[in-house]
Amino acid sequence: MDFLEELNRASASGRAFAVCVLTAAEGAAPRHAGAKMIVFEDGTASGTVGGGAVEQQVTADALECLRSRKTLLKTWPVIQSDGIQSGSMTVYIEPSFPRSRLVLCGAGHVAGKLVPLAKTLGFRVTVIDIRDESMVRERAGSADELLIVPSWAEGLARVPEGPDTYLIASAFNFEQDEEILYRLVQRESAYVGMLASAYKRQTIYGHLRSRGISAEQLEKVHSPIGLQIGAETPEEIAVSIAAELVRARAEAQPERR
Repeated sequence: MDFLEELNRASASGRAFAVCVLTAAEGAAPRHAGAKMIVFEDGTASGTVGGGAVEQQVTADALECLRSRKTLLKTWPVIQSDGIQSGSMTVYIEPSFPRSRLVLCGAGHVAGKLVPLAKTLGFRVTVIDIRDESMVRERAGSADELLIVPSWAEGLARVPEGPDTYLIASAFNFEQDEEILYRLVQRESAYVGMLASAYKRQTIYGHLRSRGISAEQLEKVHSPIGLQIGAETPEEIAVSIAAELVRARAEAQPERR
């Protein structure tokens, strides 16, 4: 498999990774300029820039680039087994991150307006619903991923957790949103929100507390959802939610500013 295919597979995997490119090799370096390697956030790698101690150092620096979200151009000495430097290798490292994922549990009127708006803001949008597929497609057909499932639990099980995930309960009645929120607050995420009136929020929170959800877990839920801009129509509410998502993403990823 050539490197372009490897890169496409890495991009499609939904995992963060760093691309390491050998830009210059001097002396007795193990590889020529142009050698490439992909390092994933768990330390596994695809490709090679020469192996040995230098590759271990490149891997360590690639992982640091993923943590810091910064690029790096660095030169490492090539040291032989007798301790003599025989050359050098210069490697450029660039981290790559999957798009933040927005998960909408329920394809209501507001969710339908939010899908295209969130996509223009760089989110990968997944819509989960348990209702008729034709209705869901009519409202949210532009989503990157539609999951029509028998239960919310099954749909959420098919969506990865993580610090770049933004979750919204937007179903069609109290009971469904309670079931959704019960699961959302127990997942790792950057953001949890629920479309609800003050009365609906209070009712659902009371039920969830009786089911073992803590006050601390509920405190992280954004509800009423969206920035307070006097929004009334589905389009306006979608704008207010999108603005809150952008703010939450900026706070979670300050290097994007």
